[in-house]
Amino acid sequence: MEEPNTGDHLMENYKFLYELSRKALDEELDRYKKLDEKASRFLSILSIGIVAYTALLNTASSKILPISTFGVLGWVFVIVSGLTFIALFSAWFRIFNSIKLSDSPAVAIGKTANELADQEEIITMYNSLALSCQEALLIARSVLKAKTDHLESAYKEIFASTCLLAACLLVYFWIAASSQGPGS
Repeated sequence: MEEPNTGDHLMENYKFLYELSRKALDEELDRYKKLDEKASRFLSILSIGIVAYTALLNTASSKILPISTFGVLGWVFVIVSGLTFIALFSAWFRIFNSIKLSDSPAVAIGKTANELADQEEIITMYNSLALSCQEALLIARSVLKAKTDHLESAYKEIFASTCLLAACLLVYFWIAASSQGPGS
């Protein structure tokens, strides 16, 4: 049985290490892009919620002002509306933190890689590039973790905003129904 050439075998190992590191980095960058796309969809949903909230406040302001006319119900509406505003604003803030521009991790090639190509063997180049991919992967993961945390918080706050908006609608309809009275 013939022994494999150790130099070729070693080069294949480093080439494999580089390709594996590059594939892991590419997958992480793909997740990065998908997370930004998801944040954009959340922002669209949130925008619809803000429009609905604004329309409700616009309609309600003409019906329930002055608030003292409706007593406790009027104050419940104001409090729930305020909480809805806080939840909407907080979700908006978190989404923008998630999609804010950040440095996209990249493999550093530059002058060092060119010098390696001139002075070193291909094995050393594969090793250096694999290490650069791994460093970029670590950076990408930390940025992705922060983006994911912001987006998960935004999702929870969008859900809370939706519940609060529904509560605002219920209180508004209750006020509207009680202001008409029986037989009106």
